[in-house]
Amino acid sequence: MNEYLADRDQKRSTNTITQAATTLVVVVMLAAGLVITWEIVLTLFLAVLFGVFLNHASLKVSEWLSLSRKGSLAAVVVVLLCAFVGVNAFFFTEINQQIEQADQEIDQGAKKVQQWARQYTSVKSVIESTPFLVQILQSDRSGQSQYTAQSDRQTAEKNQQDKTPSDDQSAQSKPSLSSLPQPAKQAVSLVGQMFRTTFGLIVNSLLIFFVGLFLAVSPQAYRDGTVLLVPPARRERIRDLMNQLSDTLWHWLVGRFASMLITGLGAAVLLFLIGVPMAGTLGVITGLLTFIPNIGSLIAFFLAILVALSSSPTTAALVVPTYAVLQLVESYLVTPIIQQKQVSLPPALLISFQAIMGVLFGFLGAAVASPLLAASKVVVEELYVNDYLESQCDS
Repeated sequence: MNEYLADRDQKRSTNTITQAATTLVVVVMLAAGLVITWEIVLTLFLAVLFGVFLNHASLKVSEWLSLSRKGSLAAVVVVLLCAFVGVNAFFFTEINQQIEQADQEIDQGAKKVQQWARQYTSVKSVIESTPFLVQILQSDRSGQSQYTAQSDRQTAEKNQQDKTPSDDQSAQSKPSLSSLPQPAKQAVSLVGQMFRTTFGLIVNSLLIFFVGLFLAVSPQAYRDGTVLLVPPARRERIRDLMNQLSDTLWHWLVGRFASMLITGLGAAVLLFLIGVPMAGTLGVITGLLTFIPNIGSLIAFFLAILVALSSSPTTAALVVPTYAVLQLVESYLVTPIIQQKQVSLPPALLISFQAIMGVLFGFLGAAVASPLLAASKVVVEELYVNDYLESQCDS
């Protein structure tokens, strides 16, 4: 009897070690893959999020209008495309003018802050300790600081002195960007930057749209294909987990959209009442940035301060209590009401996870941190807490 118990304990410990080692290997492999291909992985996660939105939105439309599943999906996609085309067709000129005006307002506000920094040591110390403000205020609007321009001139003069006749002949035989006139170099650099930015944005947008659309067309096929990768005894459990993940992401989206709408409208109205220029544009920007909890509202606050500084310091001072009241209403009234039926995330955990994702993967990482944390919370609670820890206690 003792030998049987000893063998059982040994097998159990061996299985535990094997499971732990396998889990560690899988986690390390996934982490390595995420580090190497983090941009495409996070973009695909946004595509999954868009697919969840299309799937659940089409189900709601199907219930309201008594349409078929694919008919309601087609209606949702057509409405989204028409809205996108309509905004670009009818409001592009006005929005472009507003953005240019807002850019000028921000430039004027940044110059005023620079003047204050030269006059007051306390303002200068605050700016130097805030990397976000340093990047905005210490560089000019062309994207190149005076120090960088002076350093580039010194480097060019040194290279000119160190050049040999053979280098001159080689440079003449092989044209390069440095041999072009200054306006031509600026034009080539600008075109290259625009191409990379625009091309990357278009490719990522198309990837998100089509991957999300294909997921929404037949979500059961992709779900069942993923379920086949696990042992038969666990397939039903994983299927339920994937359905729960889909519901969690949908509830998170509903909560974010509601917060974006309320925060954007509230910011536009309050900024208009205190006389901030471009209040409507700032309201739209605030609403869009609210998609990123905590960080988005902070960025919108800094932008509103810079725009208000172009009007008067008093107006800029009024922006602080305005956004403070708006943030309090959003945090303690809007969000609790929404989260009664939506996803609730611990604030300290969310901010910490956003900081980690932002440091590791930049702005894209901070943007997907909240829905990724909501999905990870479900996985940990269901697979680790309920299935593993609870089963260990029962045994």
